[in-house]
Amino acid sequence: MKKFACQYAVIRFLPYLETGEFANVGIVLLCPETGYFDFRLLTRVRRITAFFEELNANIYRDTQKNFQQELKRIKQFIDTENKQGKLTKDLVNHIFGELTRAREVMMRFDEVRTILTDDPTQHLEELFCYYVERNFANTVYQERLLENEVRNVLRAADLIGQFKPQTLGDQNAYHAKFPFVYMEGDRAIKAIKPLNLAHDDPAQIFDHGWAWMGKIQQLRAMNLLQADVLLPVKRPDMATGPQAQMFTEVFELLAKQNIQVVDANDANKILEFANH
Repeated sequence: MKKFACQYAVIRFLPYLETGEFANVGIVLLCPETGYFDFRLLTRVRRITAFFEELNANIYRDTQKNFQQELKRIKQFIDTENKQGKLTKDLVNHIFGELTRAREVMMRFDEVRTILTDDPTQHLEELFCYYVERNFANTVYQERLLENEVRNVLRAADLIGQFKPQTLGDQNAYHAKFPFVYMEGDRAIKAIKPLNLAHDDPAQIFDHGWAWMGKIQQLRAMNLLQADVLLPVKRPDMATGPQAQMFTEVFELLAKQNIQVVDANDANKILEFANH
């Protein structure tokens, strides 16, 4: 079958422009040669509010609704012009370019990319699954959920005001960001970093644990981190097998470096660290 050159862009939701944090929430795809234009948008608001815990759900709901209406209007115009034989490549490329150009708004687009496909509709679905659905299964998203759980534990104990996000180290040399840091003046006393080690691939368990052990070791070696460190971790679901074995190995490596590791669900252990 003939393959067509199509353009697509990932739709990102950035509720807090000052932090730059975003979530992939949709895809737009255009095939200039055939006049095909369509989109997919995330409708599950709970995924967004779980990622941006402090966000009012109505902000995403209203933003998504207005953005969807705009995309529907563009799709209807392109479809109508195409059926009437009035659509040209120049026109549709101009429309797509205007749609995806950079703007300082909550809904914005990543860079436009090009693909070859014989089925734009199917490819749109595949892109949505890859960039959006998979995005909410990745380590960053899962660790944001763990951070929310730790935040709730600290809040319930009236300790959340003492622990703030902090970049530890030297901005001009080596540094790492911790979501919960207790400071006394300019000195970090305690730091908490939740880790998701519940991976199906044992190599991912090792790599992620090793990466954070390396960050902490480097900060300490450069005398940029004197704080006690706690890693609340999400363990693999399997109690036995290669995943469990790798988790145990990572756990022991971290313990040898004087890094405290507890189960992310163990509120008592987290509070014990936070209180002492």
